Amino acid sequence: MKKRIVAGIVGGLLAGGFFVYTTIEKSEARDVYSTYVKETYQEQPDIELSRDWKMGGYVGEVTLTNEPFAGTYFLETYGDGSIHDNVLETYWEREAERTIHERLVSEGILKKEETVRAEVPIGVSDETQANVSPTPTSIYETNPETYLDVSIMFHEDWNNTDEQKQRILNVIREIESDVYLIHFSFDGKPGGNDDYTERYMMFTREASDIDPSFLDVRTIEDLNAYDRLYGFDETTFMTEYHFDGTPIEDETTR
Repeated sequence: MKKRIVAGIVGGLLAGGFFVYTTIEKSEARDVYSTYVKETYQEQPDIELSRDWKMGGYVGEVTLTNEPFAGTYFLETYGDGSIHDNVLETYWEREAERTIHERLVSEGILKKEETVRAEVPIGVSDETQANVSPTPTSIYETNPETYLDVSIMFHEDWNNTDEQKQRILNVIREIESDVYLIHFSFDGKPGGNDDYTERYMMFTREASDIDPSFLDVRTIEDLNAYDRLYGFDETTFMTEYHFDGTPIEDETTR
């Protein structure tokens, strides 16, 4: 009986000590993030914390209210103690999506309801963040062509027509100087289910073994020589296709 009582007391002390340690650790993390946000963005919002099981410590969630950065973002502490957020990359993505969409629509290349999505990979803007104060800095004042990926969603099926191919070329020519990668998607239904039959086409600034450089694709003939689509069929597995819909791995059917 005494052993059980002693064990219970020891267990309670350990649990209590762990609770106190965790509370202090969490409070310190909140203070560090609060100071960072105040110094970087001149705001003092509440910081929501959750365990960072990948990096250790805590991830912070913060909602900024001042323009132009109004929105909710994450804060993360790296192993070297440096703090990183996704404020600028999120702001740059929004700017790229808006301005590229406006440009393509105004040129009659894109329909207004069709979509542009931009992505700045997490972490790639760290060096820029260290050198640029968090003001309304345009993505185009940095080097977007080194890491800005853009997806263009065409709200139509892929029918392998010259008109579709020319539209692809028109998009490439309009934005090639501002991006690293252009990713086209077909059969995207506005606001919903694409029934797993989307077809994709990708171009990069520097050609890879399977994806061409959009700098080298100048004509419909160049595009036909590439002749590769990616797609999800009804089973949701990725398949590679020729422009005519023939799976690339099944050359015997051509």
